[in-house]
Amino acid sequence: MPSRSELRDSTHRRVLTAADHLFRQRGFDATTIRDIAEASGVSVGSVMASGDKNALLVQVFDSLIEAGHARAAAEAGPAAATNPADSCARRILQLVQPFVTLFAERQDLSRTYAAIQVSGRQSSPLFTQLAALLIDEIASTLAQHGCTPPDAIDGTARAIYFAYIGTLFSWSARDTIIEAELLDSLHLTFASICTCTEPSS
Repeated sequence: MPSRSELRDSTHRRVLTAADHLFRQRGFDATTIRDIAEASGVSVGSVMASGDKNALLVQVFDSLIEAGHARAAAEAGPAAATNPADSCARRILQLVQPFVTLFAERQDLSRTYAAIQVSGRQSSPLFTQLAALLIDEIASTLAQHGCTPPDAIDGTARAIYFAYIGTLFSWSARDTIIEAELLDSLHLTFASICTCTEPSS
């Protein structure tokens, strides 16, 4: 027989799955807590135990970002092949591309997510655990590339991460997010922070 904790976790997963589906199908504003309760087969109170609409959207996006991070890390592996001619900016762009794709594919929800995050109304692991993981990966990329002095790697990695987050959130305010243009913008930003020279094309 499932424990109370297991039942609670199962309910939480159903709520997030239903919220994700309805937010994409109907839009954030048109979806109500009652809609989510009906779609997940639980009470309104059970949905609210997982959070209000803002909290649910943040949790949905954070879980997608976390899953994308895990998938990208698994696909890359510890000995991922890289082109020696690639600049560190190009390699770092490859790290964040799955997240950029998510933002571009879910533009309306991305705008709402960014607005909630900027408001400070909801806490998010995006700025804690997930941020630490990505900063570590950026630092590792800088170290492997060898273009950044060892004592500057940590600060450079943090500067790149916060430039990346700032760019994502500023682009989320645009009418249309074109993934290729956003990636180009990020590449230019990363290249201006990295100390290595971009290879000539």
